[in-house]
Order: sequence, then C-alpha cells, then structure tokens
Amino acid sequence: MSNQLIALRSDVRINIATTEAQSPTSQEPTLVFLHFWGGSSKTWLPVITLLSPTYPTLAIDFRGWGASTGPGRPDAYSISDLAEDVRQIIRQKITGDYVLVGHSMGAKVAQLIAGMHAPEFAQIKANLRGVVLVCPAPPTPLILPQDMRDQQIHAYDSAESAAFVTRNVLTASKLEQAAVDALVRDMLQGNSHARAAWPAYAMGENVISDGWRLGAPCLVIAAENDRVEPVDRVRAEVLQRLEQAQFAIIKGSGHLAPVEAPHSIVEIVQKFLQ
Repeated sequence: MSNQLIALRSDVRINIATTEAQSPTSQEPTLVFLHFWGGSSKTWLPVITLLSPTYPTLAIDFRGWGASTGPGRPDAYSISDLAEDVRQIIRQKITGDYVLVGHSMGAKVAQLIAGMHAPEFAQIKANLRGVVLVCPAPPTPLILPQDMRDQQIHAYDSAESAAFVTRNVLTASKLEQAAVDALVRDMLQGNSHARAAWPAYAMGENVISDGWRLGAPCLVIAAENDRVEPVDRVRAEVLQRLEQAQFAIIKGSGHLAPVEAPHSIVEIVQKFLQ
C-alpha cells in the first residue's frame, strides 16, 4: 500500500492510501473506501488486505483525520465538504470504473455523492458502478437526545475515553489490544474541528434533495449488535429509501464491522460485485 498527500487547496491536503490489483490486466473497478467519524484509511486495512489481490483500492483520510489536514474553521467539515474532497480525489486519481464503500459517516458521504445531481458531480458519477454502505448513518438528519449528543462530543477527549467508547459502544466483540490502540490513535489524531463537526452539525445534515436517488446498484450491510446504527434504523432510514438495494446483516458484530468482521464484509461485497 502506498500513501500520497494531495493538495486540494492551500488549507486542505488529503492523504490517500492505494493498492494495485495483482493482475496488470484486471478490469475490476477501483474500490474507494470512506471511513467513520474517528477513523482513517487505516480502519479499512483488514478489509483492503483481503480484497486488494483482486481489486485496486483507494482509501481516503477525510480532511482533519489521519494524515490529512483541514481548514482552521469549525464550519468547514460538513458532509458536503467531505463529499467535495472525495469528488476531487476521484476526478484526479481514478480513470475507470469505481465503487464507493462507506462506513457510518463515510456511508453518509457516499449517499450524498451517489445521489447528487449537481453538474460538477456528473463526470465522476458516469463511472460509478456500485455503492456499498456499511453500518450507514442515514441520509436524513440524525437527532440524538442531548445526553447522548454530549457523550459523543466528549468521546474522543482522551485516550481513556476513546478506549472506553471503542470497547463498550462501538464494538460487540473482544478486540486485540493492538487493534484498540490503533483505533484510539486515529480518534485522538483528528483535529479539534473534525472531531467536533459530526456531533455538532454533520450528523444533522439532510443530504437528500428533490429527486434524490442513488445512481448505481447498492448494497447495505448492517451489524447485528450495532449500538450506533441499529439494524431496525438502518432498515427504516436507509434501506427503505433505496430502490432494489441488496441487504445483509453481519452476525455478532458491532458498529466497527470493518475491524470486527472483515472476512464477513469481504464475502458479502464479493458476491455483490460479481
């Protein structure tokens, strides 16, 4: 896997991690991975490791997360801002077909891109061959009770709070300590504006516009024991808005399915892509 930092603006530099398919003549689409709030391209590494022999991959650190940088303004980390960064990366780095694979907040970004009618998105949507939404945040506003919202705002304040959230909220199975440590590093590495944006306003955004529909086949994956995006909410607020989307549930996993159950995700995704 190789990393590259791409300057989109003077105050926005986006890190991408890419792999090439083993066969130089592969006609498979590039899988574009978008991470959750608190994650980075590294969150997808267990999945990418299994898929990269067959598919070229491109994983993005959203602005302010991982090795990416972002503006010094608190209002510059909306879902629309993240989607525009992804649009520019796809336009610059992918020449053929691709599939968006988004997790949680990343899935909300994917839903905005795939459903966007704006002219500047037309070029990249022409080569969009599929959308995979893993434990997705809904495209409509997610309004949490104030106490839960306050808990999210402070979830990544310290290594101790981030580790507690990882073990007791985000996962349903026991992770190795090394995996927890890696997740905590990503959570703490996010800049203050990126960390604050999701609970403050980004989760409350409505990315559905008039005539909104995903312009490609879609797969929705929920996790059986997800406390963040429960199966019933994924069914009601994501799946029911999509025409003829495929649906799968990962048994035993919590919200961090890319880390908890990468083999299950890969099996489901491969069937969808075939």
